[in-house]
Amino acid sequence: MRTRTRATGHAVTAVALATVAATILATGCSAGLGGPPSSRSAVDGEIRFTFAPDPIWDFMNETGVVDEWQDETGFTIDTSATWDEFGLFAGGHADIISTASFEVPYLEEQTQRETLIIGRYNAERSRVLVRNGDPAQSMKDLQGKRIGVFTTVSGTLVWSALIKQMHDLNLVDAADGDSDFEIVVADIQNLSNLLARGEIDACICYPDLSARELRDGSVRPLYEGKSSADLFAELDAPGHDGPMGNVFVARADWVKDNPEEVSAFLDLWDRGLSEWRTHRDEIIERYPQHFAVSTSEDIDFMKQYVQEHDWVVDEVRFDKQWAQDESSIFDLMRTTDIIGDDIAEPKFLPSKGVQQ
Repeated sequence: MRTRTRATGHAVTAVALATVAATILATGCSAGLGGPPSSRSAVDGEIRFTFAPDPIWDFMNETGVVDEWQDETGFTIDTSATWDEFGLFAGGHADIISTASFEVPYLEEQTQRETLIIGRYNAERSRVLVRNGDPAQSMKDLQGKRIGVFTTVSGTLVWSALIKQMHDLNLVDAADGDSDFEIVVADIQNLSNLLARGEIDACICYPDLSARELRDGSVRPLYEGKSSADLFAELDAPGHDGPMGNVFVARADWVKDNPEEVSAFLDLWDRGLSEWRTHRDEIIERYPQHFAVSTSEDIDFMKQYVQEHDWVVDEVRFDKQWAQDESSIFDLMRTTDIIGDDIAEPKFLPSKGVQQ
């Protein structure tokens, strides 16, 4: 059995599947919402929205879009800037949060709250990277090699299912069984640097945390630069844009009691997605910290990269077909033994094409 090690070389215990809620908080595309986490109780006409730092939200706040929306709708949005979205949700201090679609079952397990996915935001964007000059063409060529991941759950589970499907190789699974690779767990922001230095042989990395190495050519992506979402669509759900790295998730009881607030919230984020499409380069320049870039060269690289590989969706609302396609990631993870049959699928609230 291959051992899981950290970059320091010390063995670590594999993270249990149920602890996924604590790990995904560092991976969302996110924004300074301003102010400490709220502990306010629910108020009529107010939406308590908890989100990790996000450039689109920052842009909407600073350019007056949120204020304009509040004036037009009569609703207010009470935002909380925190990485502990699960904690606020569990405590009843947030009506809507964001997480990966495939993490929602664990959100319910951790918080004991029934939820609904009400909107989509961005696709799971991680890629498999190797050093430039490595002859590997796929994960099959990396069997037995050191694979860097930021966690053995979260997006790594999606890649595990895809690798099992494509190459019949085991990366990680629900039972923490034998792996065909040596799994190295390291800080998400250091993975591509560790790869470039030769301390690992490949990584499951986010492009916005690998800009420097991608730009200088020290690393390159496998699978023609396709993300896990790209490959999932290609192999399992043609035309689909997921699985989602971030969806908007709300308490089911709150959704039932506040349909107008739900619709208005989705309208606000549709505006945000429109602002992103119109001002994408400006947003990257204005908030480079959200894309882990600082130099002008890396900022220019990221603008070009996002133009070619944008992971932000065009529309926040979705229909029943989209929900079915998104749910099929659970079918794939079950058939490849990445998760157990007891993991329930999330519940969706399609609103595209529905009379508002």
